[in-house]
Order: sequence, then C-alpha cells, then structure tokens
Amino acid sequence: MGLAQTAFEVKSRTVRRRSGRFFDELLRAERLPRERIVELQAERAARIARFAAAHTDYYARTFAECGANLARLEDPEQWQRLPVVERAMVKEHRSEFVSSESTRRTAREAKTGGSSGEPLRLQQDARVPTLAHAWRMYRWWGVEPWDNLARVGRWGFGVADTLRTAVTWWPSRQIYLDAQLFDRTTMRAFHRAIVRTRPALIEGYVGAMLEFADFLEAEGLTIPTPRAIATTAAPLTENARHRLETVTGAPVYDEYRGSEINWMAAECRERSGLHVFADTRRIEILGPGGEPVPPGVVGDIVVTDLLNRVFPMIRYRVGDRGRFVEGECPCGVTLPMIAQPEGRTTDIVRLPSGRLINHGLMAMFADHPEAVRVFQIVQAADYSLRIRIVRGDDPRGEEHIERAVAKVRRRIDDEVPIAVEYVDHLPQTGGKTKYLISEITAGQAAE
Repeated sequence: MGLAQTAFEVKSRTVRRRSGRFFDELLRAERLPRERIVELQAERAARIARFAAAHTDYYARTFAECGANLARLEDPEQWQRLPVVERAMVKEHRSEFVSSESTRRTAREAKTGGSSGEPLRLQQDARVPTLAHAWRMYRWWGVEPWDNLARVGRWGFGVADTLRTAVTWWPSRQIYLDAQLFDRTTMRAFHRAIVRTRPALIEGYVGAMLEFADFLEAEGLTIPTPRAIATTAAPLTENARHRLETVTGAPVYDEYRGSEINWMAAECRERSGLHVFADTRRIEILGPGGEPVPPGVVGDIVVTDLLNRVFPMIRYRVGDRGRFVEGECPCGVTLPMIAQPEGRTTDIVRLPSGRLINHGLMAMFADHPEAVRVFQIVQAADYSLRIRIVRGDDPRGEEHIERAVAKVRRRIDDEVPIAVEYVDHLPQTGGKTKYLISEITAGQAAE
C-alpha cells in the first residue's frame, strides 16, 4: 500500500470519516439488485419530498395545490402528481425554496455558470460529502480517489484555496487550469504540471479539453498517458471523443453533472450508456405532456436530488433531453442507464413551417468522427442554417461532411438553406462551447 492510499484511508476514518462512510455506502448500493435500487430510490424520493413540504414555503404551497397524497409518494402515480419545477420558478421564488434547515453551517452557496443566460443562484447541502460520488465514478475508470488528478474548468482559485487543497489532499496532487483564464501561457504551465505530477485522470469541460488538445498538437507537446479522460458541461460527441483519444492516448468517458444538482450519471468502462446515480438522484424522462416515456424514447430530463435538505430540488427540469437505456450493463454495476444527453431543450432548430428539430443533430457526423473535431450550428433570423466546422484529420473529411449535411437537408426537406463554414476554432464562454446558437427571436418562435 502506497503513501497516498494510506493517507486517504486514514483520513477517511478520521478527519474525513463522513466522506469515507458515504463512499462505502455508494459502493454497496451500486451492485444491489435492480428491484432494490428502485425501492430505495422511491423511499428516499418520498422522504425528501415530504421533508420539503414540511420545511419550505414553495413546496408546502405547490404540493397542497397538486392533490398528491404525500403519505403515498412511493407510488409512481402519486409521485407523478407532483409539479415539475422550472428554472424560472427557482429564480422567481428562490427564497421560498430555502428550507428551515438552511444555516451558515449547513448550506453552501452555488450558482450556474450562466453560459445560457443569467446565472441561477441556489444552495447545496454542506452536510452531504458529495465528492464521494466522484470517487465511485473514478473507480469505474480504473482511477482511485488517492490518485493524482488534473482538472480543467471554472475554478477561480486564489492562493488560500490552492494551499488548502494541497494540504487537504497531500500527498496526492490535484492541479487545475481555470477555463476562464485560458491562453497559451496558462496552458503551457498546465502542461508542465501534468508532466511533473503524471495524473491518472484529466477531467474538464468538453470545449476547454478540445482547446487544450489543439494546443498540445500545435506546440508538438505530449503528456504522460493518463488512465482516463473525463468530460462534462456539454454533450460529448463521437467527434470530440475521437479527437481527445487521438491526442492523449487515453479512453474518454462522459459524466453528467450540473451546478443545481452535481453528479447525476456517468459512463463506466463499457461506455454503452451512463449509469444513473439512482441511489442519490431520481432521473425521469418526460414527454411533451409531462408523462413518463418508455426506454429508448427521447424526452425532457427531470431530476430530484434525494439528499439536499437545505434547498430541495424536487422534479427539477434541468433543461436537457435524453432517454433511458434498457438492460443491465456487463460491468456488474446494476444502476440504471441513460444514453448520452442529446443537448439542451432550448437547442432547437426552428423551420418556417413550424417544425422543430431538437434532437439527433448532435450526432450528424458520428459515422466519421475523424472528419470533424468540433462543430456548431448557427441559425440566423431568416431561419437559414450555418454549420461551423473545425476539420479533423481524415483526408476524405470534406466528402464525409458533405454527405452528412446532405442527410440533414433531406431531413428538413430543404426547407431552409444550409451552408458549411470551415473555421480554425469555435468561440467559448468560460471554457464551454455552445452547441447551437439561434438568432430566432421570441416573437418568431411564438408564431
């Protein structure tokens, strides 16, 4: 047993014993019979909803109006009577979501990145050792909690935070690149730190990770091959996965998380879907009328945090679309699976006829991932589409791209013109690349 593992296990039994116990609990739950996972999730969902009804103004009011029998919320029919919470509701009634258990000691302020609009402010329950979710996820990729890690994201760490992190994780090393301070100087420093610490995992925003990969290639630099690369904050296309694997030599895994509810699902080594953290989150896939849809059918993702008692999030529509995957994974983890989320519900291509296309476009180049590094769809106010593409290394890439775009033209019956624009890079906001930009006004959308 090495020093890093010994230090982690000692801390997990002493100063970090709450995290250690929670980590053990998560490891036990991931291999329970599927029926027991469903029961456990229903029990915890009913418990947090009843707590929210008793300890927050918002849920006390809305649950009383919906007619659900709170004593029978383990019943799916009663659960589905509970109203879905929209982002706008949280913004407008934020103070009413704060529970009677929220104090300076129990609550941790959080906010969304704001890349798709004004940031949403909320609270996380500081009593929940949530990082244990990541430790469990890392083990699926062959990475241990005590391994050295490198992260690319929105950090804003100061000197005090950096020192505190170093002391907390010693002798393990965790290095960071702030995606909001992204330039060649910071990327060179990050590269040097990676070479020095040899992290087992490099984790970060998809857009920022692709930018770092481009930097390495342009500078003729290499890194010690990590055991895993993990991406978040945007859909991981097959093109992006292929690009990152080509540059780093490591397998790339997708994880699903947000600022409102952090870790929710992640791929395992099989990469045949993302395992839902069903023991601590409840994910529902809902159709246009709010009804649950069967596995394989795409709908809106609605999530309940089963642990947050300071700012309960019950049936919160996260703004993404996805679908459940049937069957159990051969990896042995029995947690249910969803397919990779297919983008934001606001990522909608609108046609003059009134037709809407809001899923499937993300995978338009999936058959030839080496042809395209990354792409973005821009819809102008006249409904025309421009697909901005950073080309890959495939010598027949342009041919593959033309065929893929031709399929999209047929899909929309040539209702609007589609142009292809080749670019060297795509713009980012805090390390995130927006998948679809629409100039269609609210008035046009309502027509």
